[in-house]
Amino acid sequence: MAVEVVGKYEIRGRLGAGAMGTVLDAWDPVIERRAALKIVKKPAMGDVEGAEAMARFKREAQAAGRLNHPNIVAVYDYGEDGENAWIAMELVAGGTLKDILDRGDRFPMPETLRVMGQMLAGLDYSHKRGVVHRDIKPANIMLAADGTVKIADFGIARLENSSMTQVGTVMGTPSYMAPEQLRGEPVDARADIWASGVMLYQLLTGEKPFEGGFSSVMHKAIHTEPTPPSSLTVTAPRGFDAVIAKALAKRPEDRWPSASAFAEAIAGAMTAPAPAPLPMASEADATMVSGSPRPAVAPAPPPPVPAPAARKGPPLLLIGGGVAALSAAAVVGFLMLGGETLSPVPPQPPLTITQAPVAAVPTPVSPTPVTPSAETRVSAAQPAIETPAPVAVPPATQAPAAPAPRALVPGPVTPAAPVTAVTGNPTPTSPGALAPTPITPVPVPPAPVPAPPITPTPALTPVAPAPLAPAPVKTAQPLPATPPLPQLTPAPATPPAQPPAAPPPTAAVPTAPTQLALLVPPRPDFAAAAAAAAAAPACGLVAASSDETSLTLQGVVRRGDENALRRALATRDIPLAATRLAVQAFDGPYCPAFDVLRPVLATPDTAPRVSVVGNMPLLKGQLLRFDITMPDWPAHLYVAYFMSSGEVAHLSPSTPQAAGATVRLGEPRGNFPGWEVDEPFGTDLMIAVATERPLFTTPRPVVEPQADYLAALSSALNAARQAGQKVAVRPLVVETARR
Repeated sequence: MAVEVVGKYEIRGRLGAGAMGTVLDAWDPVIERRAALKIVKKPAMGDVEGAEAMARFKREAQAAGRLNHPNIVAVYDYGEDGENAWIAMELVAGGTLKDILDRGDRFPMPETLRVMGQMLAGLDYSHKRGVVHRDIKPANIMLAADGTVKIADFGIARLENSSMTQVGTVMGTPSYMAPEQLRGEPVDARADIWASGVMLYQLLTGEKPFEGGFSSVMHKAIHTEPTPPSSLTVTAPRGFDAVIAKALAKRPEDRWPSASAFAEAIAGAMTAPAPAPLPMASEADATMVSGSPRPAVAPAPPPPVPAPAARKGPPLLLIGGGVAALSAAAVVGFLMLGGETLSPVPPQPPLTITQAPVAAVPTPVSPTPVTPSAETRVSAAQPAIETPAPVAVPPATQAPAAPAPRALVPGPVTPAAPVTAVTGNPTPTSPGALAPTPITPVPVPPAPVPAPPITPTPALTPVAPAPLAPAPVKTAQPLPATPPLPQLTPAPATPPAQPPAAPPPTAAVPTAPTQLALLVPPRPDFAAAAAAAAAAPACGLVAASSDETSLTLQGVVRRGDENALRRALATRDIPLAATRLAVQAFDGPYCPAFDVLRPVLATPDTAPRVSVVGNMPLLKGQLLRFDITMPDWPAHLYVAYFMSSGEVAHLSPSTPQAAGATVRLGEPRGNFPGWEVDEPFGTDLMIAVATERPLFTTPRPVVEPQADYLAALSSALNAARQAGQKVAVRPLVVETARR
């Protein structure tokens, strides 16, 4: 059987395949060595993206070929023929770190330190030789059979002397990319430090610090701080929190300066004592409370045992009655004293107060109620403290009547008033107070009964045709007002009365047809209606086209403004059958963009045409992909993505396309995993711009604030129009939702 040969290598099997190509089990017969042969198809002529992928593939061989380290997969050879290109590299008989994490396996702490130590040793070696990996992640960390860690896949590595690094191009895996990498800025070794920090976080907790799709990860990595690992798992020593926080610093200059420094910090975090824990909230509260109440507490509790109980009591007072404490300083002191005296349970006053704080303890003298209230809980003391101010006024104005509706009022009343108000009398009086209320003149309606004769609508019947007036005179004898209604029905049964009245209407009848003949509707002005409707929304970008029989409106409007389109058409008597609306509604801060884009908005049904692959809304975990059809002239395609966060991401930076070509964006390929849908969900805005020449003279950041982008876009579009270039813009609303 013939042996398959690629270059000088004999193929013995297939190890795997991916977006970048196929990995084969190969044998080098010259030096008798087994190798992993990574092979890719060469791109066709004119395939811009394929040529870039091919350049990355060759760059991988160049980057890894200059590195010879036990923790880096060695590259042996590179070659090409008419159809394929290949890299021969060290065959690692083992799996990847990702395989282990995907199974849910967790490394013990010593193994985590060993894996990180070896990986950082390999990175430190490559960094010192001018190679930045730029895609450190578990899938690119190989584990040999003997446990040796090896870094693989330098496909997007940057060589310090390479001119292929592109500003404004995102390369890497979003969850492991540093903020400057997400923004498309130049990166150095500190981007690998960030990715290594993400990987250490994942090894310790089983989670990534920044989860989600591209836009979600980008927002979190740039603007938020991850939860400390020790807060997610008890197995992560607290010493690692500060080490990882420094590795994940937003600014590169704030991170560990080198991989070796990061490795030393990891080893030190394991051996160094954990930072002292923060003081417990209850202890802090107790010390603050114990200072002020002690003088008042000393006389009250004779036994020494209450002292420890008092230290436990005040924290509860501060937590439960903190709001009352903020309302008045004197009240705070009162509550604190109450907390200290929780120990003297024997006195009966607290029992009576807790049983009925509303009307209890009327008999005791005024000083005695003060002590029980001090011994009360915060919940019992708080209402008594809050009510005195309002209660002082009511007793003077409504002493007798107020107790009936409110049993709560007597408690805080002045010394004489409480005794009378507190007694159980209020309960019997409450029904007494309710007795007068039945006096409500609800039954009095019998008095209005005569009103029906007053309203027997003789006035209403005259409103009917005048001839009916004599008829009601006969039927007015029945008193009830209801009979007139049935009498109205027989009245029309008398036809002789209507014929005399009929002649006037018959004289008016001929006028109606004459008016109809004169009111022949004019032909709608579809062009004027289309222009008016397109301009009607307060916030929208709508293109319009029309002919003599119909009109089309296509674009995007803020949710709710689509009604303005319909009203504009209705006022011009445009038939619905002659109208085609292709308008999407959105919720988001996109209105400022429309004034910039409106002058170059493409007319309906003309290129560029944009459609989403799949059905909307796109659900969590699905990929965001677009099909874009170019105009019938060669153009550069530029795509921007407006997000609800107020930022803009540049998805396609002015790539040249053939006339009439259809381009798909978002398909995973090579080291690009695709754009995965994740929170925040809602409506985003995408715009596709076709221009004869590149839109921007210098690359834009991959992500930037919307205001900065619109200023640059306005200048670029004005320059293109002044130069006489063809420019066409098409907007599209992208709706996403949770699964």
